[in-house]
Parts: sequence; structure tokens; C-alpha cells
Amino acid sequence: MCLFVDVEGIDGVGKSTVIRRVADVLRGLGYMVLVTSEPSDGAVGRFIRGNVLTGEVEVEPSALALLFAADRIVHFNTVIKPGLRDGFIVITERYIESSVAYQGAQGVPIDWILRVNSMVPEPDLVIILNAPLAVIRERLTSRGTLEYFERSLNLLMRVQEIYLRRAEERGYPVIDASRPIGSVAGDVLTLIEDKASGKCKGSRH
Repeated sequence: MCLFVDVEGIDGVGKSTVIRRVADVLRGLGYMVLVTSEPSDGAVGRFIRGNVLTGEVEVEPSALALLFAADRIVHFNTVIKPGLRDGFIVITERYIESSVAYQGAQGVPIDWILRVNSMVPEPDLVIILNAPLAVIRERLTSRGTLEYFERSLNLLMRVQEIYLRRAEERGYPVIDASRPIGSVAGDVLTLIEDKASGKCKGSRH
């Protein structure tokens, strides 16, 4: 088993770009790295991406939390767990904390969200990327077509508040993602390398 990392943050904060950069550097350092994301490429994840996030199908928030939890169980067992078993650093864009933040912001009790996600383990490291909503608004506007959760800044503000509260409660590192991408990726890389140095000694080429 190597290292399981979850990178979190509201839409538009730059998770995908940061993860790609960090993964490239880690591979250059000799680590085996598996990058994945949620919703996953499994059947439930494809349904969420193709129907719910597009706004074509409206799903009540607690039912949506169950859909995400179902996708997460499949995702962990078919992608994350095998990757860890084979000695990879597995970096996922979104995991349990996304359900806590987004469905929590929609009014679903957080304790219940955590219970329905109790079939999968917590990551070794959760990193929260954070940026002012003014920066997020500018980035999302440049995208053109927006997904379901990207259309309401009020919702994203509540999501951000939950992320920051959870970070404070659970000691998750919060990284200022309004800075140049290289600086953000550098901070994320340092956090992962610090963890990997103790857990992934036999996982480098």
C-alpha cells in the first residue's frame, strides 16, 4: 500500500490542473502515480455526469448523496484500492469531503452523509484548495457552459464555508489557489512528498 490523496475545493479552484502538474513531477521523481476523479467512469458516475451535472435530471439532495456514495464504493473498490495495492500514489479529485461540502450545503445532514460513506476508507491526506469567490466567478465565467453546481455562487459560498470548517475541525491543509498555478502545485507537491517519504519507500522505480 502506498499513499491515498484527495484534492478538494469548490468548482473553478483549479484542482484538475494542479493534480496534473503534481502527478507529472512525482512521476519524474520515480513514483508510480494514478490520477482519478469523482464522479468516476463507472456506470453510476457516468449517470451523474451525463444527467445530473448537466441539469437534465433533477435529483433530491439526499438521493444525490446516495448516488455519489454508490459511485464512490465502486470507484474505491475498482480503481483506488487496486492502485494502492500495486504501490501507486493515488490522487483523486474529489472524494467523501465533496459530498459533505456539496450535499451539506444543500441541507443534507453531514452526520448522515458520513454514515452513508462509511463503506469506504478515509484518504491518507486531504488537501483543500481555496480561492476568493471573486476569483472563482471570473474563472467560471470564462468556461462558457456551466455544470449544475457551478451555476449558483450562493451555493458555492456555502460549499466553501463547509470545506473551511471541516479543514479546521480535521486539520486538513488549506492552500491558497488564487496564486500562480506553479506556486499552488508546489505546495501540494510538498505535502504529498512529505507523506510519501514515509509510506512509499518501495514504490519508486
